[in-house]
Amino acid sequence: MDILDNVIYATYNRQLNGGATIEGEYKPKTPSSTTLIPIGTGFGYDPNIKFEFMTCEDVSVIEKGIQRHWYDINNLDIYDTYSSFLFSSNYHLMYAYLLENTRMFQIFEKVLELFDTSEFLGIANNANVHSWMENTVRLFYKSDYPKATNIRSIIRPLIDHTRRNAYQRMFGMDLAFGGIDNTSINYAKSTQNNTQFIVIFERYLSEVWQAYVNANNTSGVNTTDFNIIQELSLELREMLIARRGNVNDNTYAYQHLSKEEFSSVLLASWFTFIISYDSPIVEYLGCQSSTIGERLAKIGLKVGVPAHTKAQSLFEMSNASTLVLLGIETEVLQPVTFLQDMVRMITPADAYMDAHLSLINNWEKATGHRIKNPQGNVTGSVMIKQAPLNGSMPKPVMN
Repeated sequence: MDILDNVIYATYNRQLNGGATIEGEYKPKTPSSTTLIPIGTGFGYDPNIKFEFMTCEDVSVIEKGIQRHWYDINNLDIYDTYSSFLFSSNYHLMYAYLLENTRMFQIFEKVLELFDTSEFLGIANNANVHSWMENTVRLFYKSDYPKATNIRSIIRPLIDHTRRNAYQRMFGMDLAFGGIDNTSINYAKSTQNNTQFIVIFERYLSEVWQAYVNANNTSGVNTTDFNIIQELSLELREMLIARRGNVNDNTYAYQHLSKEEFSSVLLASWFTFIISYDSPIVEYLGCQSSTIGERLAKIGLKVGVPAHTKAQSLFEMSNASTLVLLGIETEVLQPVTFLQDMVRMITPADAYMDAHLSLINNWEKATGHRIKNPQGNVTGSVMIKQAPLNGSMPKPVMN
């Protein structure tokens, strides 16, 4: 289940202290366990149930569900047969980084601003549209509630600066754009950051690709070296763990950047779901389409904030990046025997190979950097390519 599914599950299936369940004045319809349906290799809630939950008239129900889920992660709980948090949070900051690069956050911030300050978007006759807009502001853009999603404070008043700082520390990367008008963003940067992350990560992906190509090679030269893949995986793990700090305790809340990761992933999932189909919000904006990338592009055009030109690729590799990087951090992708099964597409390791392939293919599309043939790269710098915005050139990222 994704983070939104897990929050819904926590709301209706996890008890509070004393055995009580989460209640509210306008508690939405309670989904039963049978409403969880197979999605990919996991489970999730029907889109109608998700949307009903997101538009609950009593937003405190959602807030309590989020807080309940935060504590469940910290307590390493198991959600029936659907989600387990025994080894990690199941979420990764890379998911939020890739999706924020679509400019989705800035686009929806503009939508929320226009909805609250004008009738530019038109009159909303659907109560659910009002509820979704109000709930989004309350959950993610107010600092007056001590909830798990709150990463804004007097010390860090600008949440986009806080996220940029987290990306820079964890991955040594900036976003592909500046402010909403593409002006330069002067956020706090840390001298302790993983500046070599992308260089090592691309080498790792390239070695995995070579192993996959050679998996059934019985006649030609086999360039696979599983020891190199293993070493690169370990190097990436050490870099990521170094930024998290206290991992021996295994309590998510006590790790550096955990709150930034949790909040950013939840916001990314919140927005991604609403444009994953022609939802009532998409219909209200008149931006229906057959793909998530096109829906975002249409909404961006409508509010004057152009979406990233490679948004579709960024969406398509976001989930794959989570599985791969969590596999690296939890050392699933460390034993040579597992890596051999993975490249040969042997169950259950084949799910990780599928994720690697999605990541490799879409990474090449989004950055223009060659993973399958790295010798063809002209330079060692990488950029998520973006068309010029307002006459200014894009900012380099993934250096």
